[in-house]
Amino acid sequence: MNYVFFICYNVSMREKRQTDIQKKQNDILLLNKGFHDVNPMVCGWQDCHSGHSFGPAIRTYYLIHYIMDGKGIFERQGVVYNLGKGNMFLIRPHELTFYKADEEKPWSYVWIGFSGALAEELIEGSGFDKSPIVYSPSCAFIFKNMISANKLGQSAEIYLCGLIFELFARLKEENNISTRAAQIYARRAENYIQSNYMSDISVASIAEMLGIDRRYLYRIFVEYIGMSPQNYISKYRLGKAAELLSQYNCTVSEAARSCGYKDMFNFSKMFKKEYGISPSEYKRKFCR
Repeated sequence: MNYVFFICYNVSMREKRQTDIQKKQNDILLLNKGFHDVNPMVCGWQDCHSGHSFGPAIRTYYLIHYIMDGKGIFERQGVVYNLGKGNMFLIRPHELTFYKADEEKPWSYVWIGFSGALAEELIEGSGFDKSPIVYSPSCAFIFKNMISANKLGQSAEIYLCGLIFELFARLKEENNISTRAAQIYARRAENYIQSNYMSDISVASIAEMLGIDRRYLYRIFVEYIGMSPQNYISKYRLGKAAELLSQYNCTVSEAARSCGYKDMFNFSKMFKKEYGISPSEYKRKFCR
């Protein structure tokens, strides 16, 4: 009985040691060659165990982690990001950050750390200039290629330089496409509001019509139009109502109904908030 337990215990311990070996940090030994433009500092990969964490800590160079599989959290400046496969996160020099693998599905990631005079220029327009998080499944192969630098000799640092440039070239192209698409969505939403302000429209219905998430519509509308979609709808309707009152001698009720307002009290309240006087006073003052 004890002999069987001893065998099972030894097998269990061997399996645990093998698992620990598999989950250990794999660093590629690099030389700091002091390249001026882009200088690789660290590179490696790890299959993290449940709850594995790092930090809070500060780096003296730029560091990008690419999540190959699994999940985890990344915390920066009090904001916590839940990340998964295809996400990458950027840590800037002298920035306090913390990250932790998921308990049930811990992540596997590859990292590349670098410095250099062109670092900020590369980051500009890559998506990392707006957020420390970028989602790009198409970049997975670049990070897989970084692992292969482990097989190289004195050329490993040069090889990684090329991959860093390739990474940011791809990110910039993807970000340009994403930016153009976002601008188009925002302008289409704006044009739809201008053409249908008299109807019963909502932000949710516009987002559904465009086939995008309501929160995404809100974000890009604020970015490219300068205000939230709901504020734009309200301002545009009230502007048209003011035009009907001052230029076309419409009654208050006619102006309200023509601009999508069914509740006269709410219309008057919103109008006074926008123009400082009631609709009837506005008509008396400005109607020609």
